[in-house]
Amino acid sequence: MGIGDTNNQHQPGGEPRDAGAPSSLSGWLLAGAEDCGPEAVGVAAGFQEVAGLPVSGGVGSGVSVTDRVRVLARLRIAVEAELGRVLPAAEAAQVLPHAPVTMLERTAWSRRAAGGLVAAARLADRHSEVACLWRTGQVDTDVVAALARGVRQVTYAVECQILDAVVPQLPRLSVAGVKQVVAVALDLLHPDDRDAKEQANYDRRGVWVSEHGGMTMITADLPDLEGAAVVACLEAVADSLRVADDPVTTAAQRRADALITVMQKAAAHGDVPATAGGVAVAATITVGATEADRVATGASRPAVTDLTQVVADGGDPAALGTNRTPGGSTTLGDAAVRFALCAGTWTGVLVDDRARRRLPISQALAATHLQPLAVGRSIRLATGYQRIALAVRDGGCLLCDRPPAECQTHHVVDWADGGRTDIDQMVLLCWSHHRQVDLNRWRIVRNTDPSPGAPHWTITPVPRDQWRNKPAAA
Repeated sequence: MGIGDTNNQHQPGGEPRDAGAPSSLSGWLLAGAEDCGPEAVGVAAGFQEVAGLPVSGGVGSGVSVTDRVRVLARLRIAVEAELGRVLPAAEAAQVLPHAPVTMLERTAWSRRAAGGLVAAARLADRHSEVACLWRTGQVDTDVVAALARGVRQVTYAVECQILDAVVPQLPRLSVAGVKQVVAVALDLLHPDDRDAKEQANYDRRGVWVSEHGGMTMITADLPDLEGAAVVACLEAVADSLRVADDPVTTAAQRRADALITVMQKAAAHGDVPATAGGVAVAATITVGATEADRVATGASRPAVTDLTQVVADGGDPAALGTNRTPGGSTTLGDAAVRFALCAGTWTGVLVDDRARRRLPISQALAATHLQPLAVGRSIRLATGYQRIALAVRDGGCLLCDRPPAECQTHHVVDWADGGRTDIDQMVLLCWSHHRQVDLNRWRIVRNTDPSPGAPHWTITPVPRDQWRNKPAAA
């Protein structure tokens, strides 16, 4: 078949060519390259032949398809290595119409990929041993590019020292491994730079906060030592929040819950200083009487037919005030309002937080209805005595291992739905799982099994399609 031939020919055996293969692939490869020479024309024609072959996944075809994948994967490295050999020569001869990175970008390469290949090409041009490993497929382009970027700011003499040590290990190193080895080598060669780098990194530290789409974005840049400590803390707390029957929560979401938990723990223990105005650190939520009644009864928010009249009447939804933007506020959803109405204000209570869920006193406290452990509808928030009793009975958050001092009391039957402030109708939940319960992601039901040692509550995950709407009171 000639270059650019688009006839629908058949392979021996009657199988047609792959209809998805571009019929003018070689034409695209050779576009604007009239003087590339017969060798490059032959390569383009050969590749079009390969691209036109059918790919069958039938019985007996596994070996051939696997071999083709293997060859094509190697071909990618070979093509990039050859490009890395040609680019420095063309650049030195000043025959390129544009900078090498720009040329690659104009042939649909990303800037990062183009920059990496050009960096790798220049390093390989300076060091033949690196070029040999690259062109024989012992290392790929990403590894060579990582090495090139690692030594880009050192003198040629230091570069040679590092490569003498690293190149023998290069075929066994990943991209991450190359970065680590180069960093260690630079540190050993220039110990004086270590202090300067540490000072510079410390000066770069920062935490940035922004708001977008009902979310708060927190970005941090921390020195290695402090960053490692923060990450270790978050990972440990996140692991303690893991629930066996929760296949949905991601690692990133658990770390977010862990950050909130750490903040709540500090606030509960009185370790957070007051604001500049002397006010205790807290989130201010404003709920109008009409809106509170609607949320309490489980009614849906009415459709707005006259926005001008609604604004004039002051019919605002519940809003979370923010001090980052003067006069700023964020509209809350019904689940967040239920959560605020249930949790109210938080007061740190230090109790014996050893796990005692299964001891006899736990069962006894669960069935106690004497004051002050049962106050019915007279007050909404749990008393200090009730918190101590719940701490002994539940031992902490029902869904994870957070201790009682970090938990809040939750009415199993919402206070707005007639729930009572009695310990047999309340549970302890950490901040994260309290939010999830109010978002209707977990269902907590009193266990009717009276046998000794039986759990006081039955906890089951709510199907994802039922998360959004919490059932209204009957």
